[in-house]
Amino acid sequence: MGCVKLGEVFSPPGRCEVGHPLVLRRRGILAAANLVIWVVLLTAMSTGRDAAASGFYVTQQSARSVGRAAAGQAAGADDAATVSANPAGMTELDGAQVMAGASVLSAKTSFRDRGSTATTPGTGGVALAYAGGNGGNPFRPEVVPNVYAAVPLSGTPLWLGIGVTSPSGLSLDYGADWFGRYDSIDSSLTTIDVSPAIALRVNNIVSLGAGLDVQSVDIRLTSAVPNTLAPGGPSAATDGRSRLRGDDLSVGFNAGILIRPWPTTRIGVHYRSGIDHTLKGRARLSGLAGPLAAANMSADAKAKLRLPDIVTAGVAQEVGAHLTLLADFQWFNWSRLNEVRVRTADGADDIVIPEDYHDSYALSVGGEYRWNRHLSLRAGFRFETTPTSDRYRSAGVPEGNNYSLGLGCSYRPFADVADAVIDLAIFHTRAERADIDISRTFFAGTPAAGRVDIRGQAETHATTLSLGLRYRF
Repeated sequence: MGCVKLGEVFSPPGRCEVGHPLVLRRRGILAAANLVIWVVLLTAMSTGRDAAASGFYVTQQSARSVGRAAAGQAAGADDAATVSANPAGMTELDGAQVMAGASVLSAKTSFRDRGSTATTPGTGGVALAYAGGNGGNPFRPEVVPNVYAAVPLSGTPLWLGIGVTSPSGLSLDYGADWFGRYDSIDSSLTTIDVSPAIALRVNNIVSLGAGLDVQSVDIRLTSAVPNTLAPGGPSAATDGRSRLRGDDLSVGFNAGILIRPWPTTRIGVHYRSGIDHTLKGRARLSGLAGPLAAANMSADAKAKLRLPDIVTAGVAQEVGAHLTLLADFQWFNWSRLNEVRVRTADGADDIVIPEDYHDSYALSVGGEYRWNRHLSLRAGFRFETTPTSDRYRSAGVPEGNNYSLGLGCSYRPFADVADAVIDLAIFHTRAERADIDISRTFFAGTPAAGRVDIRGQAETHATTLSLGLRYRF
């Protein structure tokens, strides 16, 4: 089976019949419309992006971690969030513990049009600028919840734990009349990850841990489809709409080791496997008028989404009785997402969109100071590289490398309930400017064939506010 590479899109062999140049046969239009729908589906695969993380990965998994800018994930081992961060760390807890919290992510992206054009039959085959605003701020506040529990098995060196998190998230809406609408109008991605885990204290130095990641994904996407036959070029008034919804449930695993070579030093390494999702759903194309009305349709959609392996290595060093210094290095195997491929039910050639993601990394450093038995203060800094490439970066991933600063505190409000703790944190991220330079081809192989070249520059920053509650039994 061959493939059709998007960006140089042509209708599959045998699926397009074009007669007189002014008459579009229904079969040819439907074949081209199928390609439009697959473009939308594949674009959705690359928009699962939170504005304060690397790729689809969301850093904000507990209020305490947010305040340290994610330093201490692999070796911190100081609350139940270690169930997901490194399950081996459960053996360092001093009793059964439950915790719950939420982070509110508020991001802002500013786009600037740098000469986007459309080349269609309606423009006489000439590249002309088309109308469109800057999209305003597309991001809506996003809530990322988390729940963890860890408990020792009495009389054994074993611990059991469970974590419920949302490791990826997205909610954005550029509006129907912005200049990048042929790439994305609005998108949402929601994930829920349930992670049961077990840990074993081998001896006073080494602990081991492992768990499963049962992960659900739900994606929704809307983008515009230009009426390439509209006189003078496409416009928001003549555009069609392509809408997609897809979901999946898949399973991965994770494993970690925690080493305490000295009483004041912890070293942790954690591996989280990549997860392959097969997203299934429905794609719809509507709103096209005139000869292109034959392209309006609804079809089953199916595609693979390959999330990366993640390796985290970290150290926690106690300095005196009150201060702990932490550092983490993370590596993301984003090169797994080199392309996204769709296999259609009718046996036609595969549809492929190149992503050209490359492996990325993040470095976090931070510290925690225990002011007294009621109050602890923390801070951290994080640097993350983007996995996207300049060649294929889209409006759904509009940023470069990230720089983040976290601040937080923990407070025990009741003197007679020392095991109840409130965690508060703020986390600010600023991304490097990123250029968007992509082309979308529509109705290839028919007289309606046209291309939109989207050229823009984006500036992105985000702020996270986190609240967590912990209780130790």
